[in-house]
Amino acid sequence: MQLEDGTGNGGYKVKVDNENRAHVFAVTEPEDKHSNREGHVWSLQFSVTPAGAGDYFFYLENTGTVTLAITDIRVSSSVVTELNYDHVSGTPTYVTGTDVSVTSRLLGNTNTPTMSCKYDTDITGLSSSGTLFFEECANANQRYKLSTSSNIMIPQGQAVAFRRTEATGLINCIVSLVDLSS
Repeated sequence: MQLEDGTGNGGYKVKVDNENRAHVFAVTEPEDKHSNREGHVWSLQFSVTPAGAGDYFFYLENTGTVTLAITDIRVSSSVVTELNYDHVSGTPTYVTGTDVSVTSRLLGNTNTPTMSCKYDTDITGLSSSGTLFFEECANANQRYKLSTSSNIMIPQGQAVAFRRTEATGLINCIVSLVDLSS
């Protein structure tokens, strides 16, 4: 059996076999690569030394209308520590509140995600709604990478924050962020 495109002029056709399988030729690519072709993938980079044990040092709130997603987090710490990636609520209060560096992974693209995203030595005013993931930085100055195929999806008005268990030490981090509208 063949299906036609409905134009009546012998346009596009697809063959369907006796097991109801369409015979097609396709080129596939990972979803994040497709999103990047449309200018909807960014790297969020920062370095910070949190002031005390258990302090939040990174905050990201989706202030736009499309869902954002964290696909992976690359991090290193100058001291052995554990990091917790939390779903949070509340109004953040900052010591200085520095905006993260946002770089599009489509070079030359000027699109930016609609969000509030800052790092600081001690972000207060937040309440944890639960820990999404943790990262055990078992060795100082070694890169660790969290990759999650389910992503951390951040709908409009929702927020995540990162905190560490040790009081001292520099954190270097790159968060991979995707706009899920594409």
